[in-house]
Amino acid sequence: MQISLKSKPVIPQYRSMHATRILVRLAQERGINVTEILKKAGISDVDLDNPDKWVTFDQEISVYMQIVDLVTEPDFGLTIGQNYHIGHLGEWIMAVNCCTNALEAWKTMFELIDLVPVYFQYILEAKGNVATFCLHEITDWGTYRRFLHEAHAVGFYYICCEIMREKIPLIEVRFAYSKPPYADKYGKIFNCPIFFDAAETEAIFDAAYLKKNLPCSNILTKKLYEKECWQVLQNLNLFATTAGRVRYAIMSKNNEFPNMKNLAKSLNMSSQTMRRRLAAEGMEYKSLSRQVREDKACALLTSTNMTIEEIADSLGYSDVANFHRAFKSWTGQTPLGYRRKEALNRVS
Repeated sequence: MQISLKSKPVIPQYRSMHATRILVRLAQERGINVTEILKKAGISDVDLDNPDKWVTFDQEISVYMQIVDLVTEPDFGLTIGQNYHIGHLGEWIMAVNCCTNALEAWKTMFELIDLVPVYFQYILEAKGNVATFCLHEITDWGTYRRFLHEAHAVGFYYICCEIMREKIPLIEVRFAYSKPPYADKYGKIFNCPIFFDAAETEAIFDAAYLKKNLPCSNILTKKLYEKECWQVLQNLNLFATTAGRVRYAIMSKNNEFPNMKNLAKSLNMSSQTMRRRLAAEGMEYKSLSRQVREDKACALLTSTNMTIEEIADSLGYSDVANFHRAFKSWTGQTPLGYRRKEALNRVS
């Protein structure tokens, strides 16, 4: 067997809230007040539970560094890694989990790498009976280097074991830094020979595992999650435009729709600058805000069991009657009529 797969040698600029939530929860368990840490990174407590909220790499690494500086446990990176599981990582891991075999899972993950909160380039190589998975450094992480290597190596291993529904036997694991005082904990996690001061951080295993069928293999479910992943990626690409950034910022708000001045401030620009940039893209704030409200209303009506009153409130309407009038002007239907029609369409 000869295989060589590489993810893109770039760090995705945007990432879901999943990894940040894990770190924040562990920090809170250690008595660390995270409110100011999140505020410094431009993240609110409410953002942590918002499935539509994505953060920038700079925001995430800011939270990482602040918390790591406060935690007194030297092996905190290992702890972080052991707290990762597939329920924490959104649509992309579900698409990977439903692949036919391990090799297809690796390929799917690499294709969707822009949805993964990675800090390294991933490299998978197989020659004969031996396969190697490598965390290749893209940049120098300085004093946080060991922490990031530990968190990602252990986290990735735990996720792979969860997907395979078994403890994957490893031949050996190598780490690209000096042996830490708590090195015995590495052996308990990986259950194989551990080496330090290596050229790269990498895990060596039997290449036969790449052909092994996955327990949750389901082609239809995989396609469903892949479709959702590509839609998310398409939405993330909109960040390249001012209209896309504005739309995302509005979508991320819960129970409020900010005015242009406040939203522009959150995007580090004046309302005049935002208006000018939107105009250059053929857009204006009022119509963009209305479109987001309509899209969000339709999504909530078709994909949740929220009452009409709850949906109206989540969209910033204090009066349900105003929401009814607005929705009918958008779609020509009442909210309840739209929900019933879409339910019938799904059945048929």
